[in-house]
Amino acid sequence: MRKPIVALMLLAGSVLLPTQAGAVSLGPDQAAQAEAAAGKPQSKTVDVQLLGLNDFHSGLTSSFGMTPNGPVPAGGVDYLAAQLDRLQRTNPTGTLRVAAGDNISSTSVNATLQHDEPTIDALNKLRLDVSSVGNHEFDEGLTELRRMQNGGCHPIDGCSVPGFSGAKFPFLAANIVDPKTGEPFFPPYIVKKVNGVQVGIIGLTHKNSLKEAPGPTAPYDGLDEATTVNKYAAELKANGVNTIVVLIHQGGGQTGGGLPNQCNPLNGLIVDIVKKFDPSVDAVFSAHTHNAYNCEINGIPVIETSGYGREIARITLTVDRATGDVVGHKAENVTVTHDIKPDPSLTRLVQASNLRSQPLVDKPVGMIAGDLTATRNTAGESTMASVLADARLNATKAADKGGAQIAIQPPYGGGIGGDLIVSPTGNDLPNVVTHGEALRVQPFSNMLVTMTLTGTQVERLLEQQWCGQTTARVLGISQGLTYTYDAAKPACDRIDPATIKLNGTPIDLAANYRLTANSFIATGGDGFSVLTEGTDRVEKVRDIEAFESYLQANTPVRPPALNRVTRLN
Repeated sequence: MRKPIVALMLLAGSVLLPTQAGAVSLGPDQAAQAEAAAGKPQSKTVDVQLLGLNDFHSGLTSSFGMTPNGPVPAGGVDYLAAQLDRLQRTNPTGTLRVAAGDNISSTSVNATLQHDEPTIDALNKLRLDVSSVGNHEFDEGLTELRRMQNGGCHPIDGCSVPGFSGAKFPFLAANIVDPKTGEPFFPPYIVKKVNGVQVGIIGLTHKNSLKEAPGPTAPYDGLDEATTVNKYAAELKANGVNTIVVLIHQGGGQTGGGLPNQCNPLNGLIVDIVKKFDPSVDAVFSAHTHNAYNCEINGIPVIETSGYGREIARITLTVDRATGDVVGHKAENVTVTHDIKPDPSLTRLVQASNLRSQPLVDKPVGMIAGDLTATRNTAGESTMASVLADARLNATKAADKGGAQIAIQPPYGGGIGGDLIVSPTGNDLPNVVTHGEALRVQPFSNMLVTMTLTGTQVERLLEQQWCGQTTARVLGISQGLTYTYDAAKPACDRIDPATIKLNGTPIDLAANYRLTANSFIATGGDGFSVLTEGTDRVEKVRDIEAFESYLQANTPVRPPALNRVTRLN
């Protein structure tokens, strides 16, 4: 067993003892002190309340949440703060606030433009105790993620939040390790003493998080989730910690659909992972899939919200004081409704964030001559996907940028964040595209990866639009590439290779071609595993840079004809 490094530092009002394995945080047993002061005999059990978030994604503003009575306005960080405080009042000294990753990235254009500094500032004001990392924590690379934890100004854009000091809560990353040393990127767990009970909290993300990350992540690896949890659960138990909670950025969904407090039933990767957990694990906050559910697996409560701060996942553990063992639990998803006064300090934070970012949001970057939408025709093409593929080809075709001949764009839901419509938008001209609108379309800040594939591999890539997929994922393809598929044929054999042409010439299955894809699918995301075989990879341009450069160079951009893909039957 590795021994603690003897070092102390102050973190969020408690003493934090970091070790090579984790971090132990000790606080006063306020409930026991209150009972003693009142002359009451100490109860045999004590409740520990855990209030959880997942997939917040910089969700500073409100949206809608589902309830048994239908959709209602929900979320908004100021309402979230008020609802967290309301729940904590039911157990003032025995509550921990936790998160299961993807706190940042992808939702709020304003926060994205400010490198998520307002989000971290907001989570600090929410008094978050701890969070696991998710895959989106790695979107801007390891150095930027360390800045989110430790603070400091962005190396290019400076500080958006004056004096940005980073997260006042620790990030945990138990299964993201340096293969040379075996040490995690962030601590794998913390221990918090709550009402006399030591609560061990293990935090991790799904094992493929680094493969999906657009930013540079070498040399770290992602390890198996269940093996990692069981390793650190054993370490916690060996150190006398018998109440163990897992924050894991992996999830599932209800097979038959359902409301946030139903389990109808649960499927997805989280099921097999939790089934492998040691029985010492007492509660699981899951994430990643944005599906709300409230389930049990092998007697362990497993809960997830729909994300964006629309619900709070609440688990109450009843713990035996003498042994530290959990003897009972309750779980529920609580909708962040608006029937409460919002926290004014968070309202002011959002207003200040919006004010700082507005000049960048409104900056014109180009014009369009017609609507660009993600709406697909019968063959699976869309004007938006085609334009984005053209933009990627244009950005990477130069030899020093990768020498691309072909570029692809995942369909809506796999990389396109919305449409661009010619309509009044607050600009002087209705067809102006602003930086904020462009960023909404390309919200994930993926790097573009140009690689070498053989003609055979290109054909396999196109077949994988159906082969191994639960639903078809027809890619947007750049101008010059054409092919025909037969929807009546088997899912893995729909394309006659002779129909695949580049600039009118059939591709040579034995020849090499340079192809550009975003980093998510370049590492096998969305089932496009053949892209992991690509060689001679070059990464120099981000997707938003490619899109805005294309808009500037081709203003006004006209909706392309949808004639690159031909469907039979």
